Amino acid sequence: MGKKIRAREARRRQHDNVVWAVLKSRSEQAKTCAPARAPACLDDFSHDLRRKVEVLIGYVLRPPTDWRCRLKSKSEAKRFLDLVRFCFARYRVPAHLEQIWIGGAEGDDFVDKITVPDRADATRAGATDLLRWYLIAAQGGSLYKQEAYPYLSRQECHHFLTAPAEIPSLRQAMWYAVARAQSDGRDAALRVARSKIANYSIASSWWKEVARFFARNPTTLQEIGDLVDFLFVAKQEDAAFTLKGRTLATLRRRMEDWHRTLRRNSAIGGGAWSGSPLPDLDYATGKDHHRAIWRLRQIKTGNELFREGERMHHCVATYKFACMQGYISIWSLASEYPIGRHNRGVTMEVTKDGRIVQCRGFANRLPYGNEVTMAKRWANEHGLTWAALER
Repeated sequence: MGKKIRAREARRRQHDNVVWAVLKSRSEQAKTCAPARAPACLDDFSHDLRRKVEVLIGYVLRPPTDWRCRLKSKSEAKRFLDLVRFCFARYRVPAHLEQIWIGGAEGDDFVDKITVPDRADATRAGATDLLRWYLIAAQGGSLYKQEAYPYLSRQECHHFLTAPAEIPSLRQAMWYAVARAQSDGRDAALRVARSKIANYSIASSWWKEVARFFARNPTTLQEIGDLVDFLFVAKQEDAAFTLKGRTLATLRRRMEDWHRTLRRNSAIGGGAWSGSPLPDLDYATGKDHHRAIWRLRQIKTGNELFREGERMHHCVATYKFACMQGYISIWSLASEYPIGRHNRGVTMEVTKDGRIVQCRGFANRLPYGNEVTMAKRWANEHGLTWAALER
C-alpha cells in the first residue's frame, strides 16, 4: 500500500472518530436531558395538579386509582385532562372550560367594575368558582341554575357551553355568549369576544352594555378596540355615561372629539415652571353643618393647566407660555361643602406684580359672592391687589 493510500485511510479514520465522538456526546446529552416518564397515575403529576383533584375528591364519579391512561402523548397537561375526564366527567365539555384545570384559563374576580380584574383575586376565583362550573357542566347539572345565573342569562349560558372552537379562552367564551344572545349571527359575537372587552370581568354591568351594543351594531374589530378605549375614559370621567339611545355614528363623533382633545393636550400640555412663591392654602369657614373648606392651589405644569381648562370649560391652557416666562401665575380656588362634596370654583390669573386680573368660573362665568370674598381675603393677607373685572 502506497504512502498516499495510507495517508488517505488515516484521514478517513480520523474523520470517522470525530463524527463518532460527536454522536456519542449528543446521545449522552439527550439521555441526561430526557424527560421523566409520562405520568401514569395521580401521584406522577405535579403537586399543583394533584391538589386540584384532591380538593374536589368528593365529586369524583370514578376513583383516580382506577385511571389508566391510553394516550400515546407524554404531555403532562393532556394526560391530566384525560384523568380529569375519567374522574369527574359524565359528558364532554368545551375545551375552553377544561383549560381551568391546567392553568391555561384566565380567571375572573367576578366584581362589577370598569377596570380589569385583579390578577390575584381572579386567580383565586379561577381555582374555586370556575372549577365548579366545569363539574356542573361535565356531570349534567344546570350551570345556569347552580352557578352562572348572577353573570349570564339562561340563553347566554347556552351559548357559553356551545361556543365554537375558534374561542380558546374561557373569558372570551363568556363574552361571546353575551354578544351572541343579542345577534342573529355569530360573526359579530366573535368580534366582540376577540376585542378588548374580553379583558374585563363578566360581572361588569358596564362592559356587558358595551358588548351588547356592538353585537347589535356590528363594526370592525379595529374600530371596536378604538371605541372601547374611548368608552373606558368616558365612563371613568362620568359614571352616569350610558349607551342608551346612542348609535355608532354618535359614538364615532364623540370619539373624534376625544381624539382632538388628546391632540390638543399633546400640543399644549407638558412642561413645568416654578411659579409664584406664594404657598397653597386651605381656608375653613362656618361651623357645624355649615362648615366649608376652601382650597387654593397654584397650577405649575402644562398638564395641570390643560386639565383645568377642560374641567372649567375655558381657555386657561393658552396661558402656558406666560406662566413659563414668569409673567403670570394661575390659581384654582375650589370648595368642599358640605364636607365630602367637592365643588368647582374659579380660576384666577395673578400678574407678576401681584394683581389678580382675572377670576372666572365654569364656562367663563363671573365669580359668586362667596368666591370673591375668599379671593379678596387671600389678596389682603398676601399683599395682592384685586383688579379682576366683574362685569
